[in-house]
Amino acid sequence: MNIHFHEPPPAQKLGGLDAAIRSMEAALRALGHTVLVNPTDYREPPNVVHFHGLWQRGYPALAARAGKASVPVIVSPHGMLEPWALNHKRWKKLPYFHLIEKRWLARAACILATAEPEGARLRELLPATRIESIPLGLTSDARPDYTAARAALGWREEETVLLYLSRIHEKKGLDLLLTALAGAEQKANTRLVIVGPEEQPAFAQKCRLLAERHAMNLPRIDWLGPVWGDERFRYFQGADLFCLPTHSENFGLVVLESLQVGTPVLTTTGTPWGSLTPPSGYIAEPRADSLQAQLTRFFKTPTLTESQRATIAESTRAIYHWDTLGRRYESLYKSL
Repeated sequence: MNIHFHEPPPAQKLGGLDAAIRSMEAALRALGHTVLVNPTDYREPPNVVHFHGLWQRGYPALAARAGKASVPVIVSPHGMLEPWALNHKRWKKLPYFHLIEKRWLARAACILATAEPEGARLRELLPATRIESIPLGLTSDARPDYTAARAALGWREEETVLLYLSRIHEKKGLDLLLTALAGAEQKANTRLVIVGPEEQPAFAQKCRLLAERHAMNLPRIDWLGPVWGDERFRYFQGADLFCLPTHSENFGLVVLESLQVGTPVLTTTGTPWGSLTPPSGYIAEPRADSLQAQLTRFFKTPTLTESQRATIAESTRAIYHWDTLGRRYESLYKSL
């Protein structure tokens, strides 16, 4: 098949979204398909056009062009129609959605969710449109490497390292994590490592001030800024717990990236990872008190063995490797 991908500008897909799309592209190419990214013409007529993300002014016209050529259109909103996302700056998003976005989405052959909870919400917004759910896959071949990663990062053996690796944005809930950690029964020699771009400077400053106010009850905090590419996996590999205290995620690719290297996850019911249980995961409501209770639960649990980490990693790979998922995307395209 000849597949066209239409994607947002680089600045709007930096990080997880770009990694997810690139791994999907690689999987489809490995199956023998041609994938063109943001093509400007139909010199090589596509069999299907796949739009990634929303809120792009050129998308409705591109979708209309595909429709005129009888080419099926599939759209992956990538969480941009989740309730939290719609309510953020709703004064401009909702009018634009109902006047423009909803019209071209309603004509799509399929809207693709990354998890069934997102799919259910999309069916409420677009009840007459075909909605399917296929998860995202592994973005790297990284595997467990706990001891070597900690040595490379300078983390001591006796430390319990909590990792926050995401955008510093109010949606991601770093303020909730800081408040929860200040009230939790911590292990001695705990360290919180914060990795990510300060996408909202005012919110980042709020978090720093919060950390200062609770300094007596918080562990050592390392504010490291953004880390991109495969280097980020060293942090996942060496951490004892990855924390994503988010208000809302359609998928939560970083959760998958942590699990694939055997590191357990603390996240919230705002993600589709609610089925995780210890030792793989700890699920809280997106509130400081609920996160605090799960942190206390984690601190009372012994450090995972290499065997336990390997089990988490292998079970994750079995479900989310592109050898499996690529065929599902291929089958969906063919069905359209």
